Amino acid sequence: MSASVILDPAAELERATSDYLAVSRNSHMYATTAEYELAENRAWERVLAAREALAGESAPPAEGLPEQN
Repeated sequence: MSASVILDPAAELERATSDYLAVSRNSHMYATTAEYELAENRAWERVLAAREALAGESAPPAEGLPEQN
């Protein structure tokens, strides 16, 4: 299984949000500001990707495609 597979988009969003907040709360743990900013950016991108995945899960099927149950 690939590391990029999301089995439960809602759970992934919850985890990504939790991880982002952990990075923010622990900014003092990074050796440099640049390292902290990189970690924060990666965590935020993960939150955005999880939001998009969750939104895509509830989107109606594209025109002409059957609904998946």
